[in-house]
Amino acid sequence: MKQKTIQLYDFDELSDEAKSKALDNHNEHNDHDFLSENLNDYLSQLLEEAEIKTDNAKLFYSLGYCQGDGVCFEGDFEYKGVNISGRHSGNYYHSNSVNIEAEEIENDDDDDLKSDLNEIVQEEAEAEFKEVYQEICDKIEKAGYGEIEYNQSEEAFKEMCDANEYTFESNGIMRNY
Repeated sequence: MKQKTIQLYDFDELSDEAKSKALDNHNEHNDHDFLSENLNDYLSQLLEEAEIKTDNAKLFYSLGYCQGDGVCFEGDFEYKGVNISGRHSGNYYHSNSVNIEAEEIENDDDDDLKSDLNEIVQEEAEAEFKEVYQEICDKIEKAGYGEIEYNQSEEAFKEMCDANEYTFESNGIMRNY
């Protein structure tokens, strides 16, 4: 039987080069599992703050610093008493990849004035919703990139290593026994 002894180090004990290697390896294999739940929670909060009612909002995002990246969400919404539908289309997940339309406000009688007023209310609610929608998508996108950047930082990696008692070889390769 052969027995080998290797020295293991805490992250703080590594050289700068080894720390960089360990962080790069972590970031290369990090799927950002935390992101989906955090962004969905943030979407719910922003919808509530904007007084948009829904029970089926679905969030889509692509945050890889590439063309077409962004955030969008779809679902059936109620905004200022008007039902609005947002449906994703295409291959990209940015705020302009969703078709937003307000449903017609029904008019039970043949009152043309009331019908005209309903149309104005519907158009104004749809236009306002589109603005609020864009703001929500922008906020979520910014928050998502912020979380990714922090999660990929040396500070966050060090905290994770300390909390989980990760150890490394002197060259930055993680070893956990």
